[in-house]
Amino acid sequence: MSLKPKDMSYLTAETHPDLPKTPHLNTPPQIYVSVWEAFVDSIDYKSGRRESESAPKYPELNTPTVYKQFANLQPHSTVELLEPEDEDEPFILEDTCLVNTENIDAHSCETSSLASSDSGDRTHFKRNGNFLSLFLSVETNATQHGFVLRHSVLKGISAQIVSAADKVDSGLPTAITISSVIAVGTSHGLALVFDQNQALRLCLGTTALGADYGAVSALSINHDCTRLLCGFAKGQITMWDLANGKLLRTITDAHPPGTAILHVKFTDLPTLAVCNDSGGSVFELSFRRVMGMRTCESRCLFSGSKGEVCCVEPLHAGPELKDHPVTQYSLLALASLTKILLLGLRPSLKVWMTFPYGKMQVDPTSVPLLAWQFVAVQKTINPILSFCRGDTIHFLLVKKDESGTIHVIKQRQFQLNCDPISLSWINSHTLVLMDSREKLRVLDRPSQEELEVVDMTELQLVYNSSYFKSLATGGNVSQALALVGERACFQSVSSYAGQIIYLGTKSVHIMTLRNWRERVDHLLKQEKCIEALSLAWSFHEGTAKAVLGLYDDPAKRKCVVADKMVEILLQYVNHSLKKCPEQGKIQVMEHHFQDMVPVMVDYCILLQRT
Repeated sequence: MSLKPKDMSYLTAETHPDLPKTPHLNTPPQIYVSVWEAFVDSIDYKSGRRESESAPKYPELNTPTVYKQFANLQPHSTVELLEPEDEDEPFILEDTCLVNTENIDAHSCETSSLASSDSGDRTHFKRNGNFLSLFLSVETNATQHGFVLRHSVLKGISAQIVSAADKVDSGLPTAITISSVIAVGTSHGLALVFDQNQALRLCLGTTALGADYGAVSALSINHDCTRLLCGFAKGQITMWDLANGKLLRTITDAHPPGTAILHVKFTDLPTLAVCNDSGGSVFELSFRRVMGMRTCESRCLFSGSKGEVCCVEPLHAGPELKDHPVTQYSLLALASLTKILLLGLRPSLKVWMTFPYGKMQVDPTSVPLLAWQFVAVQKTINPILSFCRGDTIHFLLVKKDESGTIHVIKQRQFQLNCDPISLSWINSHTLVLMDSREKLRVLDRPSQEELEVVDMTELQLVYNSSYFKSLATGGNVSQALALVGERACFQSVSSYAGQIIYLGTKSVHIMTLRNWRERVDHLLKQEKCIEALSLAWSFHEGTAKAVLGLYDDPAKRKCVVADKMVEILLQYVNHSLKKCPEQGKIQVMEHHFQDMVPVMVDYCILLQRT
């Protein structure tokens, strides 16, 4: 029986509606026919395999165990973390927010995957037999954008937190912050400091101190990683030297007594920090040395009697942006239960903007959230403040014009279908939020698109409810603040240099972006060759979201991605031949190759590779 078509219309969409094709070009059916005939001529009809390959092998798609590090690493913005499963090689991630990829070598953009498996169940892509659907109506974001986030469990730190609770009665973890080290506060007043290899470097404080001060309720590391501030449930604040573990300051009178510390944060000025207490007030902390004595002067920036503030966020600029014209003002964003305020702390205190929530219908348990990020807008890098309470993220661009005037410009808002409890930037285009159901959502701000959803319920996230209710000092807080505290997890989420860290009751998790190769390879590991080709093509065309590790120059980008796509096509051919039916009706074999051949031909033509 001949498999060769007698009519040139045999493989057209009109006579065969399931014929796969791409929307990018109108490939003549003659092309498919000629390729089809070539395959037919080489097939052993008894075995269903090509005569030249008695037993075709589908190549292993294992990712190399050790990848090259990112190019242009900067020590001040890196954290080195261990592979929790099979690898012992440390991993260094650079600050991806402002990375210039113009001079990055194509193969130096790989990063090692920290996780052997991803958290959360994801819906698997199911082919409907029409290749057009890959471009027009992809069933899930996981296949359209690939797996954007790399989820890792820091097993070394997690194990030592559990061990410390058993061996030295450190208590449960209560707060976390990340810089070039990771600090974890505990319910018995200790602060555990881990180095880049997840080794415990310092144990600050004592359980006796914890009995007097209560649990660690807030943590902050300064910009050069030399000082650690610890806020406590009973209102005290301590400052520690991270070089030697020495206690430098104990601050007991910075704010009214009987209130817990909700936030304590360094600014970019080495002698300036801010704190927020459970009374809803915000205070500036100025550190001085007078006659060899370390002192702290406190100034009230906002009184809780005007509406409790429950979130504060100073603007931080890395060394590469230290001379930005906006940084001299030491900007501070405040989120109260009724409005957002933008303050300039230097050269003198000034309220730059007030943004009331207005008549928005807000759930009283919704948490006000703030996050800063420097973003390139019209070839100029300026800070953007993102904030939300409820299902809408607002964006404010802050810039200084040539005359020296500061402008705060409202940008397009992002409408959500969930209620977020944490909000973080992971690069200059991408945000990661956690909703009230403890699902991580990756959002692309320019396109207003949700890229991925990851279930994090197994994390058992630590909540800060007891401090918002000020239980350690008698619970003297307003009902409104106590309601917000039901979902507050400010001290359990910390971001730094393209990394977001999450604190669970018994484990520490970290999220980073996969680079473009990892996203493609992750689909290949699951033998999803067509989905991998679709994703790779979006990288080739510059339409992909949350892209990491590719050239900015379009020609260089297309060349690198095209080489990768050729590799995928070869794997797809071998895989398709391996899956070819060995027996049964010849129509089954026809249908198998009718699915395969057009995909190969279309991509070869698109790439101009033969």
